[in-house]
Amino acid sequence: MPKDNIRYKIDNFHSKALESNPLGSPADRDLKIYLPPGYFESNDKRYPVVYFIHGYGGNNRGWTVTGRNSKDGAIPWKIIPKKILTRINMDRLTTFEILDEQIYNDELDPFIFVQPDASLHVPNIDGRKDFRGQLATKGSFYINSPFSGNYRDYIIQDVINYIDSNYRTIPDKQHRALMGGSMGGFGTLYLCLYHPDKFISAASLSPGNLGTRDLTRLNWKLRIPIYDEIFGAKMGAEIGDSAWKDIVDTIDLVFSNDNRLMPTIKQDENGNIVEYSEEILSKWEKYDINYIIKEKPDAFRQVHLLLNCAENDEFGLDEGVKKIHETLAEYGIEHQFDLYSDPEVALTPHILGIGYHILPGIRFCIEKFTKN
Repeated sequence: MPKDNIRYKIDNFHSKALESNPLGSPADRDLKIYLPPGYFESNDKRYPVVYFIHGYGGNNRGWTVTGRNSKDGAIPWKIIPKKILTRINMDRLTTFEILDEQIYNDELDPFIFVQPDASLHVPNIDGRKDFRGQLATKGSFYINSPFSGNYRDYIIQDVINYIDSNYRTIPDKQHRALMGGSMGGFGTLYLCLYHPDKFISAASLSPGNLGTRDLTRLNWKLRIPIYDEIFGAKMGAEIGDSAWKDIVDTIDLVFSNDNRLMPTIKQDENGNIVEYSEEILSKWEKYDINYIIKEKPDAFRQVHLLLNCAENDEFGLDEGVKKIHETLAEYGIEHQFDLYSDPEVALTPHILGIGYHILPGIRFCIEKFTKN
């Protein structure tokens, strides 16, 4: 049990699942934990838990949701020009203080909120630094991989068991939810498909189901508008190119490190991909959410699912999310789906789209908990 009365806290714990992983990534990991108002006023009350798994590039230095004045939040406000800040609706971004207010006002039932670190702790291929000036790191995609480690087991076994053993949770499926954005949105779907017995509800925000996207319609020229506005067009383009190359390189590492796809990719003078190994790409199929749904069509019949994305996601994820929706519909799997058009996310539909939908996602998850 916690030995202090701190409600916004970081615990360090040891993961058995990540011991001796092929990349030598640390098995000692941080967990960011939010405890609700009233937690320390009662010694016997137990609480449901919402687990939030982070997106690509997240690590133990930064999470999506944090305290209002914390330095380890998702966005480093100090470096963002004021002209850009005025275009961000801060009231729609979730903080621990907002969760407190909603619980105090009986708009949310009290719950524990947990954010684990699932970075590979392997540097970006270009040695690029993130917003905080820290070395950007690769993501695990939350799978069990013979090449990178058992990150599915890390979440499902180690993280959940640690929280249930050290905090007053209601340790059952009916009071446990999973949610995440981008890579974490993919992880939410992936983990629930393999472990529907663990979660009663799930919210997948702009999931990055990149495994078998049609590479012929892509090129390396990924443009992320907010980077252009903050750093200028030239550096913004460099960051976008680096980000896309690193994501594909990471998928190669995690999915197919014994026979990589990237060396087989050929491009034309405009950066368009014109050739690649279909044989290697076919190995990625087992990680495609649509493929897994077809293999495990009953999994999401056991989980209340929210799936959404901005219709103009700058990573092009909206097309993939629509495909997941269509696959779920094909198998008659009930789910809540929203491909939204929101003028307030125009600055960065992916980042702000996820940020603005965290609180609604939490609310969706909590509403599905069994009332005691």
